Amino acid sequence: MTPSQAMVSEFSSAGARLIFDGDATWHDWENAGVEALQEALGEAGAWSKGDLLRFLHLAISYRNNGLSGSDFSHEDISVAKDLLLANREWQAKHRPTWTPEIRNSFKDIVFMQGRDKQGTPTGIIRPQTSNRDIWYDRMEDLNKAILALVYLSFSKAYLPGIAEQGIWIIDLDAVRIVDLPSLVPSLQSLISDLAVNNPSRAGTFYVINAGWTLSAAVNAVLLFAQEETRQKVQVFRGLFDADAMDCFDAGMLPSEFGGQGDMGC
Repeated sequence: MTPSQAMVSEFSSAGARLIFDGDATWHDWENAGVEALQEALGEAGAWSKGDLLRFLHLAISYRNNGLSGSDFSHEDISVAKDLLLANREWQAKHRPTWTPEIRNSFKDIVFMQGRDKQGTPTGIIRPQTSNRDIWYDRMEDLNKAILALVYLSFSKAYLPGIAEQGIWIIDLDAVRIVDLPSLVPSLQSLISDLAVNNPSRAGTFYVINAGWTLSAAVNAVLLFAQEETRQKVQVFRGLFDADAMDCFDAGMLPSEFGGQGDMGC
């Protein structure tokens, strides 16, 4: 097969097509791409078709400035194959550590909060003073809870036309200056895990209520990140600015963050 040259597809919320495994109609080229990727991998049962399509769109986005396209090339298949194999190796090492105990302990700290205006799944990371005994000396477990949410909840949603599939709101209001020695390496690890090991789930990070000191610390971490990753992180000393607020429906955004919704709904 000689694929046609990919045409970048712009995304609009009105035209969003959510794909869930086994519950959607795909374009002919998407079905063809998944079959080609399955053949290249030689392990037909190792991945769901939804994951194959997601990584194919991700590979296409690498040559389309972050957007997916309307066709694929043989090079896209090769890139998607490498991404899938690397991701499987990473999951084999880390996924067994995302225990039910960790997920349950952090369920009020790491959780889903609906979708933004474009339909992108949105997660909240919100350590609080009231549950400080759970998180302040367990930053590594906090990261595991975040990764578990990514794979167990975010993984069901797919948005063709946009490769980045996750929005994260990180509320640092309860974090203190004394937490910096553990927060900084934890944040470095999290950004790496999401943006490097599993880039299609990294999306945009909104860091709010950071104040002056924590804002400087976060920006210092980003100095050592890849340019692509730095562009995904927005740091606010208080709540969102007007442009960021406009990305969310008022009814979805919790009142604590300037919206009209309930936290965790």
